[in-house]
Amino acid sequence: MVATNNSIWYAISYMRLSKDDNVEKENGRTASQSNSDDAEANIGGQHISTKESNSITNQRKLIQNYITSSEDIQFVGEFYDDGYTGTNFERPGFVKLMQMLKDGKANCVIVKDLSRLGRDYIETGKYIEKIFPSMGVRFIAINDQVDSIRNNQADEIIIPFKNLINDSYCRELSNKLRNQFRIQRQNGEFIANFAFYGYKRSMEDKHKLVVDDAAAEIVKLIYAKKIEGYSCAKIAEYLNRHGVPSPCEYKKNAGSNYVCAFKERSISLWGAVTIKRILTNRIYLGYLEQGKQSSPNYKIKKMRAKEREEWIVVKNAHEAIISEENFEIVQRLLNRDTMTVSGNDAVYPLSGMFFCGDCHETMTRYKAKRKDKYFYYYICSGHKWKRGCTSNHSTEVFGLHEKVLNAIKLQISMVVEMEELLKEYGNQAIISVKVKRIDELIGQNRKELNRQQEFRMKLYENKLDGIISHDEYLSMKKKYSDKIDALQSVLDGLEQERASAAEGAGLNCSWMQRFIENKNVTELDRQLVVTLIDKIEIFEDKSIEITFNFKDEFRQMKEYLARAAQDMDRREVVKDA
Repeated sequence: MVATNNSIWYAISYMRLSKDDNVEKENGRTASQSNSDDAEANIGGQHISTKESNSITNQRKLIQNYITSSEDIQFVGEFYDDGYTGTNFERPGFVKLMQMLKDGKANCVIVKDLSRLGRDYIETGKYIEKIFPSMGVRFIAINDQVDSIRNNQADEIIIPFKNLINDSYCRELSNKLRNQFRIQRQNGEFIANFAFYGYKRSMEDKHKLVVDDAAAEIVKLIYAKKIEGYSCAKIAEYLNRHGVPSPCEYKKNAGSNYVCAFKERSISLWGAVTIKRILTNRIYLGYLEQGKQSSPNYKIKKMRAKEREEWIVVKNAHEAIISEENFEIVQRLLNRDTMTVSGNDAVYPLSGMFFCGDCHETMTRYKAKRKDKYFYYYICSGHKWKRGCTSNHSTEVFGLHEKVLNAIKLQISMVVEMEELLKEYGNQAIISVKVKRIDELIGQNRKELNRQQEFRMKLYENKLDGIISHDEYLSMKKKYSDKIDALQSVLDGLEQERASAAEGAGLNCSWMQRFIENKNVTELDRQLVVTLIDKIEIFEDKSIEITFNFKDEFRQMKEYLARAAQDMDRREVVKDA
């Protein structure tokens, strides 16, 4: 539909408002936050408003007044995009507008100003200078006094210049928002659109997460089930069977407008992927991890994952739901190759705990039938799959449980004895021993630091004497400087540890309770095994070696108690003398 100078132009009015143009200055947060480089704050990359913005209404009034005062223009329809960026032309309203033009139902497009059509300098210019003219479409931008049938040579310069300014506006705004969000993340402010399952926004500070008690209990249950031996799929089945709403349904029931991108049914159910996300998310430790994804620039909305080193992580940003110990146990279990036997909800108590003592490959549980009886045994997977182990270390399950249980009882008895000695000597005696040990380490590292500094000082003299070349001098100087920096960092850490120990804050005995609370154990279960044991190695002679959790804490406490006993003996000798 092409109009002559005396004909009527059939016009479409087009309005647009992006979040970039509707900045809400509230606590330094903007409405364009959902277009930030954080994945949680960019749900689908779009926002569709159910309530028309005031700006759209004002744009409509301006265009209608213009059409009313123009005798050669007849209104045939309107399209608008509320909440869509001007740097992208894949907008629902604009796509429909172009289709109407292609169908010949209109031949004129009217906007408030050039920025409403778009803010991308190249794309906006392409529509104004190529696409619309090739279709015989008249383009009008009211406030910029642009009319394609009345443009002169000056407009050919002004229009691209205005488009360039609009493009520059987007670039500057994008950079400002990125910097603002980076600062907020570094300050531990939560800036995503929706809180993680188990948390909710604080009523006093919307950038602060607080525990959602109901959902937090489910998170604790999920971790407990994993420790009991349930797989992610079995945990999901358990929750669905007991009618626990999935995170998506929970948010919906709470009145949130959250939309799940993975929903396949009318009601979203728990799945193994959701369970694993919860089991691996450090937010439940009180960590706030943000900035995991970003777009290359303001013109490209496709997000790319960042390396973990680039994430912004703030510890103790909110209350933890899961303890560090339980979280680490679960991470270790997720990396173990375990399988639930058909008909069972949980794995066997010792599943995934056995390793070959020689090749360190996993030991796999097998079943064999001999004379109508079933026998269960473990075999080295490195030997079975011919990965270099010369012995299959085949070991029958019978008797293993008893050996492991006896070893656990022995370890518990030693920890109980430690607790009694700790009570006898007193915390202050142990703290004193710990401070002395740290002082020894500080002395050793300071001595080494001074030695390295002397070496570095002599380098320049060696260079002047011609013993080493200039290049050798620079290389060796860098090597010694790196060692000095590393030693200084160690010393700084030791000084902080000493200050903490002197105040009694560095003495952590909570790990002992893990053993003591099981001192009356009579049989193995999955929770007991994974809480106390790291791994069990089986050797060719059928002997086993158990590595317990908290082995470093056990060794350290044993050393402190031995030193405390020596100090008491010395004091007794001096007293008797």
